[in-house]
Amino acid sequence: MNSHVVQAEEVVQTFDSLAELSLEELLEIEVFTAANLFPTRVSKAPGTVYSFTAADFRRFGVRRVDELLQYVPGIQLNQHRKRHQSVWARGMVQRYNDKFVLLIDGVRQQQLYYGHFSLGDQYPLEQIEKVEVILGPVSSLYGAHAFSGLISIKTKELSASNQVTTSFELGTHDRQKVTALFNSPRVQGFASYLDQDAPFRKDRLSFIGGETFQPLDEEYQSLYLKAQLAPGLLAKVDYSHSETPFLFIPATQNAFVDSENWSVAVNYVTGELDRGRLEASAYYQQEEVREFERVNPGGALGYEEYQNATMAGTSLTGLKRWGNHTAALGASWRYEEAEETDYTRWFDFRQGLYASPLTGDLLSQPGIANEDFAVFIQDVWTINESLSLTAGIRYDDFEQFDSYVNYRVAVNYSPVGVHSWKLMYGTAIRTPTLREYLKVLENTTFVPPIPEAESIKSLELGYYLNTDRVKSAVTVYHNTLEDFIYEMPTPNNADEYFFNAKERFHLYGAEGLVDVAVADDLSIRLTAAYVDSSDLGAYSELPYIANWSGSVTTNYQLTPRHSLGLSLVFNSDRWDANGFTTDDSDGYVWANLYLNGELTPNLSYRLGVDNLLDEQVHDPAADFGGQYNTEKARRQVWLQFTWTPAL
Repeated sequence: MNSHVVQAEEVVQTFDSLAELSLEELLEIEVFTAANLFPTRVSKAPGTVYSFTAADFRRFGVRRVDELLQYVPGIQLNQHRKRHQSVWARGMVQRYNDKFVLLIDGVRQQQLYYGHFSLGDQYPLEQIEKVEVILGPVSSLYGAHAFSGLISIKTKELSASNQVTTSFELGTHDRQKVTALFNSPRVQGFASYLDQDAPFRKDRLSFIGGETFQPLDEEYQSLYLKAQLAPGLLAKVDYSHSETPFLFIPATQNAFVDSENWSVAVNYVTGELDRGRLEASAYYQQEEVREFERVNPGGALGYEEYQNATMAGTSLTGLKRWGNHTAALGASWRYEEAEETDYTRWFDFRQGLYASPLTGDLLSQPGIANEDFAVFIQDVWTINESLSLTAGIRYDDFEQFDSYVNYRVAVNYSPVGVHSWKLMYGTAIRTPTLREYLKVLENTTFVPPIPEAESIKSLELGYYLNTDRVKSAVTVYHNTLEDFIYEMPTPNNADEYFFNAKERFHLYGAEGLVDVAVADDLSIRLTAAYVDSSDLGAYSELPYIANWSGSVTTNYQLTPRHSLGLSLVFNSDRWDANGFTTDDSDGYVWANLYLNGELTPNLSYRLGVDNLLDEQVHDPAADFGGQYNTEKARRQVWLQFTWTPAL
């Protein structure tokens, strides 16, 4: 059975009878799965959740998943000095994206050495059916690193008939992108290729404040094959490759990241909620990452390191409804192994060329492996038509760390069809990444402490309004962080290390969203978020984070087949603890203008201008060290055609 058929059946079963729903409830049949593992209306899903489909990609004029996240209230994006953008939620700084769990078709994606994922051009939107976002801790379901929340990406469903969709995109910065999707009832295949110059200024400064000569050319390739092997049995093979620049490297060298990944996953689903549903999955991933530098001038190899790893896992989950209770019970096993992490250094920008190369390993325990055995249980109790209670608990036993228990309790109250209230309390952990607890420091005799897992306790209250013209949501929260993992320079400033803060931090804030259909041809969507802290230890104010952030999106239907959109993303000033005089992490407003439409029933287009006013926006380095600001991308003009021939 195709997964979209399973979901449709479960939606009907979850709602009992569509005939009993009001008009407002029928308009809101936008289901969310990741929050409690079965399809649930967004207003009744526990916690703060957002979902986006292909229609939203067009509405916001976005071409990458990280751009989409700017329209989630409470999320801020920060440009890292390599190629990725860091995703910060509710004031929690992370240099790498290691405080979120990223799932692609239910399989965790994570670059093992950094505990990291990137959401740029690595995951083309043309392959994506839906993006679900949870803000707040969800370790009670998803284990370690579901700390700030979860991002779940679902690729296209298998289709009822044979279909072919191709797209071609051109843009400034020599952007050329092509994609192709074949879809059918049993088999789906997707391929994409992108070549461009990363859209950044040539006169940008490096992370040490001087100029950079780094070339900007980059390349992304992706390929996957999905097949329905038998009723309920789905298999998928993925391959991706990227070559990206180290954007803000000093002028003494150029640096690049070459990444190649492949994976295979199998998922089996049988049954339905009333009689019992069983889900079993298994995956295997292989990643090969090479970072290297070339000395200027001449181009001789100055540094080379490998971050190769293997990851695998299995899970088994059962779901069943007994009367007013829907229970889930599951067990999982996850395996991670660092396979090749050696490095060779011939050159350092501080010391110049070495008399003889320096060799070693990135990790103090090369070849280390870690296993995580976990069990969880969750119950959703529908007390009456207006009130439900979700409670869940998970136990994780790590080979390299301690054992941890995380839990979540949520109450949803909907006294009438258009109003909903949510109250949730939950916990989460984030275990240190390989780099954080096993990194071999260079050019120093300093011996760093070994960090422990950081933890969070979160309390949030939300209100949702959903009518045929207005959708709105307001959430207030209070987070308590313990053993927060800091990054600090070594005493001689030669390298960086990681340690747990002794202080207990308190972060609190509010998030709001209003989406209004002003008229049949005009809609306006506004988001706003505020975050602050009453206890920051050594800091006088929240570092690197904008206290205020948000967005405004306006869409106007020019004709039945063409629409015009304008979006504004804003952040207030961000305090930079580094404090260099050339840094300029002031507040900004970022404007995007875009046009969508159909030229023929089989040919559609998208035209856009990102960073319409070509604003020069600085982001704090956010590594608690001595690094200068980075810059966001400059103006990009692009045009995309999508063709779906009749078969």
